[in-house]
Amino acid sequence: MATTDRAEFPGEMTQTSPRPAARRPATLQDVARTAGVSPSTASNALTGRRRVSPEALDAVNEAVRLLRYRVNGSARSLRTGATATMGLIAPDVTDPFYAEMVQSIERDARDRGWSVILSDSGFDPEREAESLRHMAATTDGVILFSTDPRRAPLSELPADHVPVVACDEPIQAAGVGAVRSDNFGGGRLAAHHLVDAGGTRFAMIGGLGRLATSAERREGFLAGLRDRGVDSDRVLVVGRDYGLDGGRAAMRELLDIAPDTDAVFAPTDGQAIGAMFHAQQSGRTIPDDLQLCGFDGIIWASHLSPALTTVEQDRRAMASRAIDLLLGMIAGEPAETVILPVRLLAQGSTRVGPRPA
Repeated sequence: MATTDRAEFPGEMTQTSPRPAARRPATLQDVARTAGVSPSTASNALTGRRRVSPEALDAVNEAVRLLRYRVNGSARSLRTGATATMGLIAPDVTDPFYAEMVQSIERDARDRGWSVILSDSGFDPEREAESLRHMAATTDGVILFSTDPRRAPLSELPADHVPVVACDEPIQAAGVGAVRSDNFGGGRLAAHHLVDAGGTRFAMIGGLGRLATSAERREGFLAGLRDRGVDSDRVLVVGRDYGLDGGRAAMRELLDIAPDTDAVFAPTDGQAIGAMFHAQQSGRTIPDDLQLCGFDGIIWASHLSPALTTVEQDRRAMASRAIDLLLGMIAGEPAETVILPVRLLAQGSTRVGPRPA
């Protein structure tokens, strides 16, 4: 089982004097040192993420006043009782995975006294860019499920744009926080399970999609097959489109060119479900004729017949950590990248043991 890996970027350098040099504004570390508390306590006092003692809160507020620390409006809102606002951009709120993530983020944010403005980008990079520009001007920070991380529109924002946390999909941009799952490790888990369950002719559908998660899961799957002695060069990878229709199309293509395939991995549950529907409609019995494993762990997976074996992401933890990072960045903390562990949930679409002789 993978473990949480927190890779922190270096924070700002602080001076030894309680008051920062005139050439730069006060930092959160300056406030903490002046108040005589830790940076995390100062951050919690300013964001309301966790309770602090009345004495610590008074000390932090006094340090803010003395240092003329420029507190983000959201932190002021928390202390004055107004409602802070964060933006949330998702590619498709009708997709079960994104729907569950939006629900988790909205609930967690509400419990912390924040409101959420939601935008559905529709897997359209231009709509994503427009939403990000708008939210950068109207919210205190943004959680972004990017449509195409290679074209993430952060470069179009001003240098002092609001904090952004990339959720699920990694974005290579300085100063952006990130929370995602161990996609490579999850793909490897899927491969090990399919081999151990008796698969002999392997394929991956939807592994050519543009999202980085698809590539990471594909590479993990191929590595996991090699771990078990399977020649990954002979493994078919077909299909680029996401969702149920993408899974249907990919399975149709796969069965046309390699009808003897008996073990299939899909990088999302949506694709896996579409693939299952097409396979069953084509007369294949799951798992006897064809074993199938998805990735995400959406609620639907357990309500199919048979239930879908899947690599389960910890969606609640992802939502909570994304909010933690965003609130910390709003308070002046550096960006972090957090990688969360996944687990394999073996259900009816695969066999737990080898194929009978």
